[in-house]
Amino acid sequence: MNKTYRAIKLRYTWPNMKREIEDYVRKCKSCQINKILTPKHKMPIEITTTAERAFEKCYLDVVGPLPVTQGGIKYALTFQDDLSKYVVAVSIAQQDAETIARVFVEKIVLTYGTLQVLQTDQGANFVSEVFKNTCKILRIKKIQSTAFHPESQGRIERSHRVLAEYLWHYVKEDQSNWDQWIPFATYAYNTTEHSATGFTPFELLFRHPSVLSSALKEPPGPQYSYDEYASVLKSRLQTIQQSAYRNLIVSKGKSKNYYDETARQLKLQVGDKVLLFDETVRRGRSRKLSAQWIGPYTITEIDKVNATIAKGRKLTQVHVNRLKPFY
Repeated sequence: MNKTYRAIKLRYTWPNMKREIEDYVRKCKSCQINKILTPKHKMPIEITTTAERAFEKCYLDVVGPLPVTQGGIKYALTFQDDLSKYVVAVSIAQQDAETIARVFVEKIVLTYGTLQVLQTDQGANFVSEVFKNTCKILRIKKIQSTAFHPESQGRIERSHRVLAEYLWHYVKEDQSNWDQWIPFATYAYNTTEHSATGFTPFELLFRHPSVLSSALKEPPGPQYSYDEYASVLKSRLQTIQQSAYRNLIVSKGKSKNYYDETARQLKLQVGDKVLLFDETVRRGRSRKLSAQWIGPYTITEIDKVNATIAKGRKLTQVHVNRLKPFY
């Protein structure tokens, strides 16, 4: 705006000249689509519901493609429980819907039991009829996070970074053996105290993963009958899961306060024209030379953090942080 104004005022002048030039530049579609590279605003964080019991709510994601291993593996299917933060990672060769559904059932459900709610992103493998029907048969309520908004899957995304840090220490230079270290990385994660809960994920599901002291001269004798042992174990798990739940609530509150200090809320409403921040890269094109925003689109529905926009005849739900007003 300022550069255009300075160039014009060298030769011309008229009433309200600067205001008209600013309005003209603000409404330039090409400038709005191409010039501001990233969103400059962010909504205050919304605290999501916290599971009170293990496997009440869980997350599922796919990491990759990673370097192809000697066995042809290039993806990892990751699963995390919301309350305990317990993580499962299974290395897989393909990420098609049939493979994802089969591995989810065989390696997760048949090992740890079924769950109530499962959240995934909007990947084609997770929104496929195959995977939807798998969840329906198992009576699992499946929900989806908004596209291109990793904060919706924040906990599992954070665990990915931690697992990657573990793997960096031990994989070969060509990274072709990362799949061999995945079980060790997940065990290290699950047996380390989580900063949000104050417990290790392992003990919130099973027991404390300590090793018996080598100083014991003889194995301890049984202290309970089976019924007594089951009762004590159940009581202990309920107690520490309740403590973990309270710790999580406190941790989420602190995270929200920290995040909201720098949040700048964008006021949008139904009927507004908006541009959408485009994070896709088309084949054969450079992201650096591509427009960063697409649109304009019209908001048809909006809540605190998500908006539904009309893209032709298609309605798409996106996070408000990916939108900006179109003038």
